[in-house]
Amino acid sequence: MVCLRLRIPRTLTVKFLRMMEDRGFEPNIVTYNTFIDSLCKKGSLNEALHLFSQAKVKGIRPFIVTYSCLIHAMYDLGQQEEATRLLNEMVDNNISLNIFTYNILVDVHCKEGKVSKAEDIVDTMIKHSIEPNVVTYSALINSHCLQNRMDKARKVFRSMIKKGCAPDISSYNIMINGYCKAKRIDEAMELFHEISQKGPIADTVTYNTLMQGMCQLGRISSACELLRKMIAFGQVPNVMTCSILLNGLCKSDKLEKALELFQAMRNSKLELDIVCYNILIDGLCKAGHIEVGKELFHKISLNGLKPDVYTYSIMINGFCKEGLQDEAYQLFRSMGDNNRLLDSFCYNVMIQGFLQNNYTSKATQVLKEMVRKGFLQHFAEKVPKKLNTSPSKSWSSWLVSIGNSRRRL
Repeated sequence: MVCLRLRIPRTLTVKFLRMMEDRGFEPNIVTYNTFIDSLCKKGSLNEALHLFSQAKVKGIRPFIVTYSCLIHAMYDLGQQEEATRLLNEMVDNNISLNIFTYNILVDVHCKEGKVSKAEDIVDTMIKHSIEPNVVTYSALINSHCLQNRMDKARKVFRSMIKKGCAPDISSYNIMINGYCKAKRIDEAMELFHEISQKGPIADTVTYNTLMQGMCQLGRISSACELLRKMIAFGQVPNVMTCSILLNGLCKSDKLEKALELFQAMRNSKLELDIVCYNILIDGLCKAGHIEVGKELFHKISLNGLKPDVYTYSIMINGFCKEGLQDEAYQLFRSMGDNNRLLDSFCYNVMIQGFLQNNYTSKATQVLKEMVRKGFLQHFAEKVPKKLNTSPSKSWSSWLVSIGNSRRRL
């Protein structure tokens, strides 16, 4: 392992071990495990690995506990490859794996989409008299769900229960999410009702997942009813809950309800983020309520938030749709004045707005600026698609002339 060869500064731990040796006490694997575990829990993985290497140099054979501490720390820090190498080292050294290390192997293979390999590992576990636990089964279920194999996921889920391993709320949430993504909302609701009968308490993730699934199928009333149940059962809606319902209401043209929900969330002291504002402003602008959208846009900074590039793009597009090119252009320019990053999408929106309202000279001006900033290729690929029209001869020649001017710059 590369990280074992890093030069690690001596810590109090290393000094303490040296002091033990100086006084005639030879540290054993239990001593090393204690220090390695302590360092891992503090996030000092490199120092823990240094001690691990030091122990091996001294001929002290690591136990499974030693490996487990290090592997756990590696996974917590996102170092999956290093953890896998350490697992392979365990196998090479004929160290028997425990439930924790087996679960890591199962999870790694599941995340790589190798479910059959993961299932083979589970069979090996059972042969070695190690029973899979809820973590093992959840990894398998999640892998099947991600590949839209819901019938197989359900089979593993039911097998888990049959073998006496009670699913936790995380297991239920994985299944519910899988059904929602597969647009099998009724089966997701069956599991939701099962939760209330079998013990685990549905959490915010459960409710949000179901609401998202309902909104995607246009069942907005059901999603709103679920919000009422959520509150009645003591679960507090979060920003994600708000954004899911706002998006569903806006897409269903229920803007009045969306505004009511937005205000209710604000009154509940929930700290709404810029995403919630963007969803509502976008819905208002698309429905032609530009003045209400503009009013909400100006309230963003008053509520301690800053508009992002999407907020500006939504407003610019809304102004252009209503033929308010001057206001759109003024807002477009204010992005540069405020040192905000004007990206290719903002330029595209502005140019499309000018073209759709026959402001060709303004569109040319903005396009030339876009060329200078290196966005021409993205523009040429995206704008005709967004306009939903094939470029006319004049449009094509215009792009050619702009391309020629780019080469002269």
